Amino acid sequence: MFDRRFQPVVLLMIIVGVSAGQSRKSPTQSPRQAIIEMLSGGEAPFKRHLTVEMQNKLEQMMKDSPSGADPLQALTAAQTANPDNFQAFDLGPILFSFNNPAQHERYEVQIDAEDPRGDEDVMGLSLHLVRNGMEQETPAKLHVVLNMKRQEGMWRLNAITLSATLPVGDPRILDNSWWGTALFAATGSAPDVQPTVVLDGRAKMTPLRAVRMIGMAENIYAQNHPGIGFTCTMADLINVGKGLDEDGVYRFMDAEFAGGIYNGYRFTLAGCDRKPSRAFRVVAEPVAGKGKAYCSDHTNNLRASDDGRGVTCLMSGKVARR
Repeated sequence: MFDRRFQPVVLLMIIVGVSAGQSRKSPTQSPRQAIIEMLSGGEAPFKRHLTVEMQNKLEQMMKDSPSGADPLQALTAAQTANPDNFQAFDLGPILFSFNNPAQHERYEVQIDAEDPRGDEDVMGLSLHLVRNGMEQETPAKLHVVLNMKRQEGMWRLNAITLSATLPVGDPRILDNSWWGTALFAATGSAPDVQPTVVLDGRAKMTPLRAVRMIGMAENIYAQNHPGIGFTCTMADLINVGKGLDEDGVYRFMDAEFAGGIYNGYRFTLAGCDRKPSRAFRVVAEPVAGKGKAYCSDHTNNLRASDDGRGVTCLMSGKVARR
């Protein structure tokens, strides 16, 4: 006969056992992590993050094909082309980057917005070209919206919406030089042009662009220093781009940023004291007190305030237009 005196003890053991089992479960993969795995992990992860219906259809097509050819083979094979030039990021505004070391260029796929809706997630992406730390104008403005849905406990790609703006009224679209770098993003092969030299006298970044660049540099720094995470020391970010090119001269930010003053603005980092730091805030305030203040954080929440005060920007700043 079971002794009732032991019932509370047994009940406690059951509760502890269930809790321990739950804690051993792996954390749920985010939609962003699912996209990264899908587009950088090869054929198996790519298929795994397709909907169940699509997987079944592909399996049936392979069975019906006389050669048994995989319809996705060409697509997944393209993922492995030039792997050294490809990077994926779990944190920050950049999702993927495609490096062109010979030209000191990077094509960046940036996350502009994300809208979680329970078992559905909508992610807005855009393509940007950065050369010598400066964002360049591209012939076409490309925007992508990814619709993810949770199916059988996994995030799967449900829909892709593409939109592009082509400036047909701009005569530069007829110039081969304007399209040359776009070839690299599409094919992974560098265009046949002379290398660009990094010059100390390059044009100054606007404060808005500088705040964005600091966020990108923080993202790279945290990826390279997982034990530290984000940094509150501006000087740590100056040479964060080294290693992304063959000669090691590429950098995201001018050396002037180390002193905290750049192009008439004071730049301040905060909110990253704990190690490893998973958050940061960056503020840009006009030194003369006249002009807008700009701010951002680890969520890429880029804002501005008209009074030139960083505290106003952080508390109630309006979304800054890029």
